[in-house]
Amino acid sequence: MFDKCTTIFQNLPYKIKGFAVYNSNDDYYTIVLNSRLSHDQNLKTYFHELKHINNNDFYSELTATKLETLSH
Repeated sequence: MFDKCTTIFQNLPYKIKGFAVYNSNDDYYTIVLNSRLSHDQNLKTYFHELKHINNNDFYSELTATKLETLSH
């Protein structure tokens, strides 16, 4: 899975810890982490986003809100 995934850091609003996006044209994932947050928080967010990727959440018919509720 790691060969189809890259991670970048962006200055995001503090309330956004990060997110993942899927590019179906390239079959590739990008995890975006908030560069304003701590290393520990970014690690937690990184593993949270990997869980979404490994669970194939991008193919789910559930809403993002429902998926987040189920993952916590």
